[in-house]
Amino acid sequence: MSVRVMFLYRSAVWRLFSWLFLVAGIGACGERECEIVLLHTNDSHGSILAVDSCGGMAERAAFVRSVKEKNSRVLLVDAGDINTGQAISNMFDARPDIEAYNVMEYDAVTFGNHELDKPLEVLLRQMQWANFPFISSNVYWQEKPLGKTYDIKEIDGVRVGIFGLTTKETREVSIYAGQLEFKEEIETARQMVQTLKVQKADLIIGLVHLGFTQSHPGFVTSDVLASQVEGIDILVDGHSHSYITKPKRVGHTWIVTANQSGRYVGMGKMKIHGGQLTDFEWRPVPIKGYCPDSVLTQKLNHYLIVADKDLKTVVGKAGQDFGLFQNGENTGRYGEAALGNLVADALKWKAGELNLQSDFALTNSGGIRQNLAAGEITKENVLAVLPFDNVLEVVDMTGKDLRRLFGFLAAVPLGNGAFAQISREVRVVYDCKAREVKELTIGGQPVVDTLVYRMATCDYIAAGKDGYDVALSGCLRRENTSLLLSDIVIGYIRMKGTVIPYTDGRITLLK
Repeated sequence: MSVRVMFLYRSAVWRLFSWLFLVAGIGACGERECEIVLLHTNDSHGSILAVDSCGGMAERAAFVRSVKEKNSRVLLVDAGDINTGQAISNMFDARPDIEAYNVMEYDAVTFGNHELDKPLEVLLRQMQWANFPFISSNVYWQEKPLGKTYDIKEIDGVRVGIFGLTTKETREVSIYAGQLEFKEEIETARQMVQTLKVQKADLIIGLVHLGFTQSHPGFVTSDVLASQVEGIDILVDGHSHSYITKPKRVGHTWIVTANQSGRYVGMGKMKIHGGQLTDFEWRPVPIKGYCPDSVLTQKLNHYLIVADKDLKTVVGKAGQDFGLFQNGENTGRYGEAALGNLVADALKWKAGELNLQSDFALTNSGGIRQNLAAGEITKENVLAVLPFDNVLEVVDMTGKDLRRLFGFLAAVPLGNGAFAQISREVRVVYDCKAREVKELTIGGQPVVDTLVYRMATCDYIAAGKDGYDVALSGCLRRENTSLLLSDIVIGYIRMKGTVIPYTDGRITLLK
């Protein structure tokens, strides 16, 4: 064979192999530019059914399916708080939620603080039900990681490293977190970045249940984490229920979150070139107008049938809407709310029914979760408003500690779940700039340091959770009634027959 013929032969073979290599590479990222779709949720809170035609698990599944049908590269994740919400979820320990996530084929979730609203044994069962990993880098049980410390998903040649963080404050805000150890968030994240780089991750994504609200000095928000830890491409956040319309950028890290209760799914397009994130386009997609996924609807149906009979019992009537949300934000975390007044007044009423005469009632806004619509009120409606298994406690404290309590509340950042709703006996004026109490009366009288006051509240607050220990750690007496707040409000509505929303100036904010 001549040199010329040999050259032409080798050239033809080389072109053939190059063409075959190119064809094989179609659909794979490799060193070329490609796009991976990131879908994410957070703070789902037992939202099995749509509320006001918004959200719903089967509707969410329909959206997810529509995206996956159009895109071959999709990563679906959740940033925690699957638990605690609608009655159908609460009754079955969130098994319907986990099964819905299985149908949607979530790739990973992390723990939220509300995963510990029930005993740890419930969470361990949920982890067994799941076909997806719970990724947790900083939560330990019996000196071992509670979940999977990290995971790597290979999507068409791109190695996506995922780690998970849950706020250390969970030990303070969740009743059943005492058995667990929560490692420091920033140092853990730094370790995970280094570990994932050693594992040759091209992208690093953190599923973090931290939020945007700094509830106290030293609280690690997602913004703080991004500013102090290098090497994280994207933080998928939860906890503060924040609604954003565009991703936040802190340093080289993008931060995204998708409000709450499945109302939105965050959708981001990650553009990757040479294994590097070169661009990120993101938006919140409202789950509204989607025809429920038939497979998931059928799967959830038997849970609905079992729960329906009791939950549909009518207990009274609302003369008008008890609105709670405005622009996606829970208004009860920003000031006096009619629904908060209803709950607090119900606690005060029940304490009197039990001959535990209280001077006033107080409850945290973080425990009030849904609107109460005008018309007939069912048990299910009330359980959606008060989804947690909190019970009524009556606490005795000195006037000095009572003033300390309201001093703490004056310093709670607006938007935080610790912000309190109060019964009609209280009048308080907060100076938001000075973060102090300007006026406080109970039953029309100023508070006297040496007197003993009796407060009707919930066991969550009485136990000093959410920062309330600054005023309640030295309380004189606690009496636990074992009565669920939801049952108390149901009884109060039954007694009233019809309830009308109103505010009467019991909380004034000077801004």
